[in-house]
This record gives sequence, structure tokens and C-alpha cells, in this order.
Amino acid sequence: MDKEIGSILHALSNAFVNESDSKHADWIRRIKEDYSHLDLKKPETFSLLLSTTIKDQARALMRHVLPTLAPSDMDSKLKHNIEFAFLQYEFITRHLKSVILKVEGYGCSTDKTRWLIDSYVKHLLTGELPSIEEREYWHPACGEITDWLDWIDSMNDLYCGDFERYALAKTKIISSYVKVAREKE
Repeated sequence: MDKEIGSILHALSNAFVNESDSKHADWIRRIKEDYSHLDLKKPETFSLLLSTTIKDQARALMRHVLPTLAPSDMDSKLKHNIEFAFLQYEFITRHLKSVILKVEGYGCSTDKTRWLIDSYVKHLLTGELPSIEEREYWHPACGEITDWLDWIDSMNDLYCGDFERYALAKTKIISSYVKVAREKE
């Protein structure tokens, strides 16, 4: 029975891989031809190729989306932070979940991270701070909204190799959970 289930899972996995390869076959062929001079067996080369293809395409798309969100006279740093939230959404999500999952568990963790990132972008666009005085299921259980938004804002620094502001902001969030836990004792 276990072998049969394993065989079925293996077949399904292969089907998904084959479908993905088929869908992207023209792109893969074009990249391999256009960059045949590169040794794609080296992680650095592979990563640089991604930067010049996929990441460039994502940034180009963002240059077309951003004007529909932000006014043209918006501060360039704010625009950059909005771009970062869009282009590095998964990076930000992983960091938010590094605290939320450990303390609050999996329940609604995706709703919480989505709400926090959406609130961050809205704050950059409008200057408004959302209220979390009445905690809803999509709100993190602890922490001030300004602390959460500061932590998200610091992730751009972390991404660029500067961890100090990030560490301070994350510590503040963790401290809010510790404080609530102590109050419950």
C-alpha cells in the first residue's frame, strides 16, 4: 500500500514538473541559446542570469504598475519601499512568519502577513495608520502597528546587508509578545 501511494505521488510530481517544463519550454530554449556562453552549473552565474532575466522583467513590470498606485511627485524613497514590498513580497512574508508562526501558530498566519504588508503599502501611499485596537483574526495578536510597519520598513535594509535597524525592530515585536505572555502568567 505504501509503495502504491509513493508511486502515485511520484507520478503526480513528475506530471507537475513535465507540465511546468512544457509551459516554459520556449523560454528555457531561448535562455539556453542566448546565454550558451555562460556556465549555468555555477551558482553565481546562475544567479546573475536570473538577475538579468526574471528580476529585470519583474522590475520592468513594477515600473508600469507603480504609476497606477503612486503619484508621480511621490518621494523616491517611498516609491522604492513600495517597489520593495511588491518585488520582495515572499522575503517580507517569511520574516513576518518567523515570529507569527512561532508565537501564534499557523492559524490565519497568511491573512496576518497579507494584512501587514498591505497596510505597509497603504501607509506609504496615504500616510494613514490602520487601527488594530479591536483585534480581528487577520491582525497579529501583539504589537503596535507602527512597530510592525517599522519592522517591514527595515527589511529593505536587511535585504541590502544592513541588519541593525531590522534587529531593533524585530526585537521590539518579540518584546511585545513576551510582555503579553508575562501578563497572562
